[in-house]
Amino acid sequence: MDLSLATSQFTVLAFAGLLIMAAASDCRNLTVPNRFSLALVALYPSFVIATGGSVDWLGGLICASAAFAVGFTLFALRLCGGADVKLFAAVTLWAGPTLIVPMLIYTTIAGGLLALAMWFRHRLLRAATPTAVFFVKADPDFIKQPMPYGVAIAAGGFYVAFQLLARI
Repeated sequence: MDLSLATSQFTVLAFAGLLIMAAASDCRNLTVPNRFSLALVALYPSFVIATGGSVDWLGGLICASAAFAVGFTLFALRLCGGADVKLFAAVTLWAGPTLIVPMLIYTTIAGGLLALAMWFRHRLLRAATPTAVFFVKADPDFIKQPMPYGVAIAAGGFYVAFQLLARI
């Protein structure tokens, strides 16, 4: 096995491992420590070098910068968390221009499923019996409940990781 091939595969697997740790942290504490986003960004140059320059690193940098700018705006409007913005920008760096649209789709679908699961769990906890889950009066404060969106971002990142591994 070629050393550069092994290195590029290892970096993609490390990318996926960091996503797992970030998602687990977000589930536990509703926060993603900066070290995960920074590690994802720091790992990227070794992937670019190991693949022999076949990666559009400049396009990835532009996509990540745009994602961070949009995310920063959403954060300033208090529509999302700062840790989610940084994690999303780091994953977008890896996705680049070729994988950004499917990554966005997978992240959005995973976020919707996560919201649906949280809603159903909330209704189930308020219901007297499981059959009454759809007839329980909704709590108006439920919409203000924080959501571990790092899990959805990690799902989009797993798509990127699988695609990168398939292309190596």
